Amino acid sequence: MSKSIGAIEFRSIAKGFEVSNEIVKKASVEILYLKSICPGKFIIIISGDTGEVNTAIDYGISITDGFMVDSFVINAVHESIIDGLKNKYKHTENISSIGIMETNKVCAGLKALDKTLKSSDVNLIKLQLSFAIGGKLVYIVSGSLSSINYGIDEAKNILKVKDIVCTSVIPSVDEKIRKNLIGR
Repeated sequence: MSKSIGAIEFRSIAKGFEVSNEIVKKASVEILYLKSICPGKFIIIISGDTGEVNTAIDYGISITDGFMVDSFVINAVHESIIDGLKNKYKHTENISSIGIMETNKVCAGLKALDKTLKSSDVNLIKLQLSFAIGGKLVYIVSGSLSSINYGIDEAKNILKVKDIVCTSVIPSVDEKIRKNLIGR
């Protein structure tokens, strides 16, 4: 069965913990990410078999009492997302071009990232979720310029305009930026 991920983003930390406790009791899932995020929000991201993740997220949504900001389930999730949530990235040589997507919400950003990775030949080189960036999500991908442009455009097509803060495609990344920003 395919690996799936699901998330619920809350506007209340207390409600986030409460609902998280209930959904992990409801279904056999693994917690990938469970924490307070800026600005005073909370998120749980889970993984597991498709049916279990759907059950957990559907149940969680039903008991959020109006405290939900956003949610999603991604079936057959791109494996780079799970690795990125664990701060593990494939070493990519000769990065020359990068694409950056910045979203207002973590859930929207992860949906966009999955679309970018599945629709184009790019590699995830950085994923930053919410902490110290005002509740946003930022991801950086590398690849050929045409692949990056296509992947970012495909991601923009599935998001609401208000969920996108900014996107950038940098065709020739300076070595100093690459080393400092990306850490390689």
